[in-house]
Amino acid sequence: MGFAKALSCSRAMHQSSPLIVPVRSTPCAPLRVIFVEGRGRGVVAERDLSAGELIERAPVLIIPESDRGTIDETNVGNYIFMWEHDRTGEGLYLGSGRAAVVLGYASLVNHSTMPNCDTVRHIEALAHDLIALRPIASGEELTIDYGMTLWFTPV
Repeated sequence: MGFAKALSCSRAMHQSSPLIVPVRSTPCAPLRVIFVEGRGRGVVAERDLSAGELIERAPVLIIPESDRGTIDETNVGNYIFMWEHDRTGEGLYLGSGRAAVVLGYASLVNHSTMPNCDTVRHIEALAHDLIALRPIASGEELTIDYGMTLWFTPV
């Protein structure tokens, strides 16, 4: 709870962690993919969520640095996360370092400058957490701050 509580700052920081966390198929928060006008697909909560709640822990597939040039130019490049301890989303534009495809809902979570969620990248465990920064109502869209110069104009 202490780590999640530290995430409840007003500005998301996209933490990385060296912890080896278990990744299991235990149920997390029920989520639904929807179409959001002007934004494409998005994710909504299907029940009320509490501040600090782990919404999803998902495994990731690593994109080695040697494959970044190929992947970054595809549509998949719009959904990847930087996968280095010392880099944020902005690091994706450098084209160096490892990236990851999250095998869960987090890759479909839309951007907001006032997000209701944040992420934790468990680098060595190859796991990605989506955590509620504040209470989220059932039916509310989940958002994160991408932490980078956007390649699109936010709605």
